[in-house]
Amino acid sequence: MDNAKTAKSNYAGKLWRKIRGFCYDKRLYFLVFFLPVAIMFAAYAFFKIHPIGDGSVLVLDLNGQYVYYYERFRDAFWGRASWLYSWSRNLSGEMFGIYAYYLASPFMLIIAFLPRSIMATSILIMQLAKIGTAAVTFCFFLKKISPKPPKTVSLVIFPTMYALMAYMVVQLMDPMWLDGLIYLPLICWGVQRLVDEGKLAPYIIPLALMFIAHFYIGYMVGIFTFFYFCYVCLNKEGRILPKKFFSRCVNFGVGTLVALMCAAFVLIPVYNSLKLGKFEFTDPDFSLATQFDFLTFITKLFPMTYDTVYPEGMPMVYCGAAALILVPLFFMNEKITVKEKTSKGLLAVILVLLMYIKPWDMAMHGFQVPNWLPFRYSFIFSFMLVLMAFRAFENLDGITSKNIGGVVFGLMVFLFWCERENYGHFQLFETKTNDDGTYTNVIQGIWVSMIAICLYFALIHLSKKYPRSKAVCVSLVAVLCVELFVNSADTIDKIDSDVAYSRYSSYEPYMSQLRDAVDMIDEYDDEPFYRMEATFHRTVNDAMGTGYYSLSHSSSTMNAPALLMLHRLGYAYGGHYTKYDGTTFMTDALFDVKYLMDKEGNTSYVGTRVKVPEEYSLTTEYTVGDATFKYYNNPNALGLGVVSEGDIRSVQLSETNPFENQNMIFNALAGDTTRYFTQLEVINSDMENVNTSQLTDGHTKFYPADSSIAECHVDYVVRMDKNSYLYMYLPTKYERSCNIWIQDEDEYVDGANAMTYAGQFFVGDNYSILNLGKYSEGQELRIRITIANDENEAFWSDKLFYTFDYDAFAETCSVLQERSFEVTEFSDTKLKGTVTADNDGDLLFTTIPYEEGWTISVNGKAVTPEKSLDSLITIPLEAGKNEISMKFSPNYWRFSLVITVFGLLALIMICTFEYKKGKYMKKLVAKISGKSSSAEIKTEESIIPPIEVPTETEPYKDEESSSSLEDILEKAMREENQAEVSVEKKRLSKRDLQTETDRALREILGDDFDFDKKSKDET
Repeated sequence: MDNAKTAKSNYAGKLWRKIRGFCYDKRLYFLVFFLPVAIMFAAYAFFKIHPIGDGSVLVLDLNGQYVYYYERFRDAFWGRASWLYSWSRNLSGEMFGIYAYYLASPFMLIIAFLPRSIMATSILIMQLAKIGTAAVTFCFFLKKISPKPPKTVSLVIFPTMYALMAYMVVQLMDPMWLDGLIYLPLICWGVQRLVDEGKLAPYIIPLALMFIAHFYIGYMVGIFTFFYFCYVCLNKEGRILPKKFFSRCVNFGVGTLVALMCAAFVLIPVYNSLKLGKFEFTDPDFSLATQFDFLTFITKLFPMTYDTVYPEGMPMVYCGAAALILVPLFFMNEKITVKEKTSKGLLAVILVLLMYIKPWDMAMHGFQVPNWLPFRYSFIFSFMLVLMAFRAFENLDGITSKNIGGVVFGLMVFLFWCERENYGHFQLFETKTNDDGTYTNVIQGIWVSMIAICLYFALIHLSKKYPRSKAVCVSLVAVLCVELFVNSADTIDKIDSDVAYSRYSSYEPYMSQLRDAVDMIDEYDDEPFYRMEATFHRTVNDAMGTGYYSLSHSSSTMNAPALLMLHRLGYAYGGHYTKYDGTTFMTDALFDVKYLMDKEGNTSYVGTRVKVPEEYSLTTEYTVGDATFKYYNNPNALGLGVVSEGDIRSVQLSETNPFENQNMIFNALAGDTTRYFTQLEVINSDMENVNTSQLTDGHTKFYPADSSIAECHVDYVVRMDKNSYLYMYLPTKYERSCNIWIQDEDEYVDGANAMTYAGQFFVGDNYSILNLGKYSEGQELRIRITIANDENEAFWSDKLFYTFDYDAFAETCSVLQERSFEVTEFSDTKLKGTVTADNDGDLLFTTIPYEEGWTISVNGKAVTPEKSLDSLITIPLEAGKNEISMKFSPNYWRFSLVITVFGLLALIMICTFEYKKGKYMKKLVAKISGKSSSAEIKTEESIIPPIEVPTETEPYKDEESSSSLEDILEKAMREENQAEVSVEKKRLSKRDLQTETDRALREILGDDFDFDKKSKDET
């Protein structure tokens, strides 16, 4: 027992010593990792990000989209959701495209393993981990490319500059893009090894990981990789092109192909996901144009120059004020060759031109115009700047003090000129309003730049004069840390002013409470499938983050036909998203919204546009924390599908009238001609301070007659034809925000009460059917539309006011429910159910969006699904009872896995041949060859096995024999490696060499010596 404890203690001691030794050996990398992490965390703490305060890292798409995808990723990782399909997005749709587009980074494991209750903090940790890792990979790259061991201070300051460049700090709101900064140095090092040594694996592996982590940034990095390959080839001293140039080009092409094959399991699903709509998301204009002026571009190289993430924003290229001095010194440096200066300078110019010329910039963005966050590849330009600055700092003995002073003087002159130009993003001071209404002037970029440049001027001069001074090195690091902290904190503050960070308390406990409420209703209702919606939304992705089945969702990997169909039925729509605004009784029934969830108590994010109809009955409620969730049952829900009496495939939806679209769908399903929605005529209209003009496309433009007068509105008066809800919709192609008001006409005439605000209309979520309330038959109502936008204009092509016959609708629903699809088994990717049809060829209309990957069988027979409403799966049936089975497993998914397997096999073979110059592969081939010949003498076609040198422990001591053997072995190895050989050895063929080797070995070791066995023992 004591021996076991002692052995265990010794093992633990050895393990600890190894860990301690490893940490000591890699202490520089640990410092490089934690230094930028500490600076960024300090900037977040200054901004009072949780856990320091109630701030959070959630901003823009990170707040509206990605955080919900992270919630879903966590469910899938732990087996609680499918990787392939989700029913929580725009009715339903493939899911792997979202995982591959947003969530493929290995850093997502941080999200998976940390507690769900600290999701926002987990994202913060992931961001910091990516910052530190980018610094480490860049440090590794600098060590490898340096012709001599670089200064330690260089390996600290330049990776820190790289890791906290402006792009990194701003794009923390898009964490999946940051992997590009991590893999870029490794890919460039792989390119250099490919050109210098002919090795493929160091290039293939990081490039494949880049494509897997994020294909979009991988695409941009891939384009730059080609330019970098050309740069490395042209940068060789003494040669126009490197040795074996054409074979290196072939290797580069093969390596890129293998990397793409290895990443195919991500790339192919993403491509198929994007072609559902993302490729047509914008209508790019490829006409030749420029995007900025160069002097303004130069200002973005200075600290504290954040402008905006809107499309008009400038490239984010700041990477430290030190680079502003060192990059010009790089081109003045006498120790750096003209060829290196020319090649690096040309590569930097190419990157600037890609950003400057609009069609080239669009090509870098996948031939699309970025909706937000332009110049998404600008980090590559910053990479080149830091690289040139590093080379200049490593060769300070190649410049003079006059060079340094001249550069600093030029920068100062430029800063004074910038102050004169009065740039909005680059100023001396910024005036801020305090909470008490007073004003404070805050120092801004021009002053900070002047101070930083003066300090770097002194420190660079001292570094040149005292290259071994620790005090100078420490001062350099300290000044850099302060500069990067100031820039990072200022950038966070300006992002908050530009697009606003969300409070931590806005996410928690909201999400935890909602998730508990969803789990409760799942336990309460044991039906295999139903959809649920809510009167409240933090964002349209609430369902994705908490797991209920919904119509609302937003992502770049959208099914465009399904979203357009929902838009034409009156739902809020934004090109890449839909929201449960604009709903009616008919759409609730059609899409099987069985429960409408309402919220009391903590009413955060409860909207005003969606109200629970009095026709829905309260089923149950659930209280968690300070919120009470109430679940109202829709008695008219039609299930996942219904057998159509008419030809639902022939229904063509109008672009302008969602009410008539709903009438047509229900008439096709029910086989009748009932008018559930009835249009009301406008019996009177008034305008105040409004002029109109007609457009050729049928729109009417409304604008103020006198822009100096604030009031500008159009009034419509309608008379109710029944006791009903009143719905309004104004079709338009030109969305301009308006406010809607309503009042009883008698009250308006009497002036008894003010008009009631009904909501906004036209823009974003507000462009949907608007429910104006429930009114009585014969009641006259005045609806006022007030123009409320900066353009002072509004457009609509028609004015639609409709009432609804609920009784007729409910009667039709009760008939359709008898023909609805009854789901008996359900999972994310499989479902089974039954439905009864009267005739062969009847159609089961489902509300499952049509896309590739569904395999459907009816009564055990495979059927080809059809399409209705241009977007939904429709299934032909047989007369009588039909048992339907549906499974989602896209063919492209299996095909992509096959390609990836072949890519991995090719990579393994390449690694085996390249590892230690193929030593182990040669041994393996030799053994296989030896076994196949049964130790007989090899023929001319046989592969000559490697001959192993006897070790000092082998059982023979004859020096002369050993010397003879050594000479013969040397002959064989030189012949095999094609090194310089003597004239006598050149005359020997491989067959003669083998015979001579065997003869010598037998003389030394004896005729009975087993060569194969000896080789195995030595191995």
